[in-house]
Amino acid sequence: MVETILRYKWATFIALVKSILLIWLTEIPYTDGAARSQLTRLSFIATLALPLALAIRLSEERQQWKSYLRPTLISLAAILLTAYYFTLDTEPNQTDTYRFLMLLAGAHLVVSYAPFIGTSDKENFWQFNKTLFLQFLNASLYAGTLYIGLLIAVQTVKYLFNINYKFNIELDLLIVVSSFFHTVFFLSKIPAPADFKNDYPVGLKVFTQYVLLPLEVVYLAIIYTYLGKIMFQWKLPEGGVAYLVLAFSVAGIFALLLLYPLRQSMTERWVSIFSRRYYVALVPLIVLLFIGIFRRIIDYGITENRYIVAVLAFWLAGITLYFLSGKRDDIRWIPVTLSILCFLLPIGPWNIFVVAKNSQLKRFEAILVRNQILDSRHQIARQKTVPKQDKDQLVSIIGFFRNRELRGLEPYFAGFKQKDRSDYQYYASMESSLDKFVISDKKENSGLFTNHSSQFAKNAAGISLAGFDHALFIDASEDKVISDGHVELKIEQDGKMWALTRDKKKVTVWNVSDRVNALHAAYGTHAMDVPQDSLVLFHGSYKLVFRSISSSNNSYFYGNGVLFYR
Repeated sequence: MVETILRYKWATFIALVKSILLIWLTEIPYTDGAARSQLTRLSFIATLALPLALAIRLSEERQQWKSYLRPTLISLAAILLTAYYFTLDTEPNQTDTYRFLMLLAGAHLVVSYAPFIGTSDKENFWQFNKTLFLQFLNASLYAGTLYIGLLIAVQTVKYLFNINYKFNIELDLLIVVSSFFHTVFFLSKIPAPADFKNDYPVGLKVFTQYVLLPLEVVYLAIIYTYLGKIMFQWKLPEGGVAYLVLAFSVAGIFALLLLYPLRQSMTERWVSIFSRRYYVALVPLIVLLFIGIFRRIIDYGITENRYIVAVLAFWLAGITLYFLSGKRDDIRWIPVTLSILCFLLPIGPWNIFVVAKNSQLKRFEAILVRNQILDSRHQIARQKTVPKQDKDQLVSIIGFFRNRELRGLEPYFAGFKQKDRSDYQYYASMESSLDKFVISDKKENSGLFTNHSSQFAKNAAGISLAGFDHALFIDASEDKVISDGHVELKIEQDGKMWALTRDKKKVTVWNVSDRVNALHAAYGTHAMDVPQDSLVLFHGSYKLVFRSISSSNNSYFYGNGVLFYR
């Protein structure tokens, strides 16, 4: 272990820092939002720095750099990571997480080819990545076994000695094992460049030849059967088929990469034949992929996922044509091109977030214009009955902006102004305004779902419980009759009425549907910051305090909370 730490000083140090940050993050209360956000941003940086530090060290070992090159690259990486840190929102949101995951994928791909930049050594490139792949699986097995063993030990100590830990020991152990131990163990088994062995593990061949490839053939048959079906019926494929075709294609390419060294073996000629025929078989599926994803985009606009799938469709077409050309078969182009896409797509004016936002904005306006809902000020001010699909898409687009804390829909709603931060109530008000003017032509089947909660309310703990002696916890989504032997709460009429009895004598019947409709009118379809006193039903010495309350299509009502009584 000491030898590994000395060999990979920066990588092990970063792994240690990452572990400390993640443990710190798990132990901080959720109420301390500022500290949690800061630790999340620092964790992003440490997680990205680890593969970059490893790529620099492995490249230095293999290419015997001059003394000044390594500190130069480390300084450059530090500058880039610092710049990236300042681009993160003070409270990282979904967009920040998405961008981080793409950059992380690109950084790991760099590790696979960085030591071979400027060389044409394809065979050692495969051997190098084979070692990394097998060592990752080996480290994961050891780390998983260690964690399970430690977890059993922790639970045993809890049981035998009645010890209650004041920290989240299970999660902390998981972080230490997965972030630090896994990293150090993985690095400890990476041989020096001169010690790499030119071999092909028999187990890898057996797994690929007798497990992975047969599965590929089965899925190939299924997708080709589906292709025949849509050609026979002469209709466009479902948009979701694009994801299936892409997953199948990438898995097949991965299988061929695992078999790459055997392509020149006289006893394994089938590998070379299968490889070429596999890429030929991909051609009609790539056409299906393009049709599927662009149908999805035409129907519902661009989102981050659809943008990525569309780009990967072009990438897959390019890789397939490259390997079918027969001129070269340099497998390094696969990770190189993928890493370039991972680094380019989250940044610049073409980045997936800007393109997706603009596409959804244009689609929102197009639906409003097509149904003549906008007034002379270009705002929603005319009540119209529209096709259910159009209404659903308008609501979905508001949800798209809510989940990403985006701005841009405000000009279409009268009285809305740009806000610095997002909250559920803000977008719920948009949905309420939309419901007022835009009516679905199939309202009875619209599947409207409402949900109201005090989860983020500032006065969530402002209900006085003085004078109450008993509490009965309630979850109407699971039970229709809740009782503690003295009082009984019976959920009736699909949750619309909640009948309270005590010692088999009727006390009252609460009309929950009226409260849900009142909340819907006041706060829109979804609100997580409803004042707690709006979620309380009274009757004499009984107080029903909801934590959340919801409805489905205004026909079924659910809620959970606590009934207090004397």
